[in-house]
Amino acid sequence: MELISEGVDKISILKSREIERKLNLQRKQETKRSGLAENEQLEFFERTFNEKQNFIENLIKKSLSIPKNDLPDHFNTISKEVLLLQKYVAASNLFLRNYFLQKCQNIIQELSARARDLENELMPKKKFGFKKKTKGKESEKTERDVVDGVRLSNGGISSGSNHLEKKSPTIECGFYKRTHEVLSLSGVEIYKKDVSLEKLTNCKIFTGPISTSIFAENCQNCTFVIACQQLRLHSSRNIDIYLHVTSRAIMEDCTEISIAPYNWLYENIDEHFAESGLDRLVNNWRSIDDFNWLNMEKRSPNWREMDQEYRVREWT
Repeated sequence: MELISEGVDKISILKSREIERKLNLQRKQETKRSGLAENEQLEFFERTFNEKQNFIENLIKKSLSIPKNDLPDHFNTISKEVLLLQKYVAASNLFLRNYFLQKCQNIIQELSARARDLENELMPKKKFGFKKKTKGKESEKTERDVVDGVRLSNGGISSGSNHLEKKSPTIECGFYKRTHEVLSLSGVEIYKKDVSLEKLTNCKIFTGPISTSIFAENCQNCTFVIACQQLRLHSSRNIDIYLHVTSRAIMEDCTEISIAPYNWLYENIDEHFAESGLDRLVNNWRSIDDFNWLNMEKRSPNWREMDQEYRVREWT
């Protein structure tokens, strides 16, 4: 019986070793396949990234031959392509090595900077200002108290044309270097123009529907009540935005941004929406793309949806 038992034990040991050998072989094969799959992923990513990078670089090069009237749409296209490339990198960061991920991010930032510099070069913004006219006191008071056909109480919204002494070296339409003011741009002033808001502190800005873009930069502690085709917000902090936007809003180097839907109502606003070409039923106010946030699974911490209890209901 002992001999039989010893024989059985030897057979069991041999079978166990054979099973272990097969498992080790299987693990090696799986590791090899995994390595091949990872390499294939990296090769596909690198090839796709290079194609997208070259496409954007060609768009930037073509900027020099684009008619001036088409440049705003052209540079908006470049911004969207850069953003798509950034999202592609963010979606692939699970299998990208840190040094390669940083390299891609540096390339994206360089493309964005080149496009921005070229846009400033090809679309220089003229000084913002209006012709001075001599008015009587009653006429000046009436202009101060009326915006877009709505009469406001003293201390209400002021039109941009009332601040003739403030001029910007870059802005054709908009506001520059203002502090503690409540400002508005009328329909005539914004018609078919991009609007720039630059170096504003503790200001409230009101606009009717703008058919093109709003560019806001270096603003802090402000409230924007704005409607536009595209919003681009740069280097700004602590901004409340009541927004109507028909594409997607883009922000970069911004923090403490609170967003709520546009809610300014005034006489003829429906007519102004129709004239601007903006669809009043399409508002992507929650669609904010942050160039400083690459995580596709979580929303950027640099902006948030404004709490209902803190939203202004009526503007007076």
